[in-house]
Amino acid sequence: MPEDCKDCSLANTCIPSAFAEHNIHKLDKIVSPTKQYPRHRNIYHQGSNFQALYIVKSGALKTYITNSKGDENITGFYMPGDIVGLESISKRRYLNTAKTLTDSRLCRVNYQELAELRKYTPALSDWAINLFSLSLASGQDFFNCLSQHTAVARLATFLLTLSKRTSRSDQYQLDFQLPMSRQDIGSYLGLANETTSRAFTKLVDKNCIHKMNKEIHIVDLEALQECSNLTMEHSKKSY
Repeated sequence: MPEDCKDCSLANTCIPSAFAEHNIHKLDKIVSPTKQYPRHRNIYHQGSNFQALYIVKSGALKTYITNSKGDENITGFYMPGDIVGLESISKRRYLNTAKTLTDSRLCRVNYQELAELRKYTPALSDWAINLFSLSLASGQDFFNCLSQHTAVARLATFLLTLSKRTSRSDQYQLDFQLPMSRQDIGSYLGLANETTSRAFTKLVDKNCIHKMNKEIHIVDLEALQECSNLTMEHSKKSY
């Protein structure tokens, strides 16, 4: 078992959780030691051969696709505990580019070795099913954001989703930091940069949030939920 896995705070939900203690050494072949990546470093490129998944141990990443005009369209944000690259497994080519938003620490998982090991480790198959279920739930969060008709509702839904992802529970984290830029948020939500700025201003004016640079404090959770057009019950189920 890689040294990093032994003391990792994510071990209970990550790959080691699928192994009995006497089999944990099998991870040596598939999980590379945690590597530090500086801010704005590409991890893999759109169209390159798919070889590995990446687990975010600390920091944050974004994924994006580049169209024929060279424009970047954000497809996802990844926080500690998230696994990057799942959507690329079937095509065997990375469908997007992954780039660090902050200084980040990532674990690299050799997918071919992981797939081979899964054949002889039933618990690993169960873990993989749960992993893909969580990935689908994350995709549902994205569609919840885009289904909102106004910029304020989209942004409010995004902040609520990010709040829960930060807490890694069903509870909302009232204080958190945005690792991504306002431009990236706008790209993800399908909004112009100026529209995103106005939406932040409106949420501040409504006393839903307080914003200081990238620091967010949810002042009135219920009001923010109302702005998102999602009921509290729906918000709990969507993540």
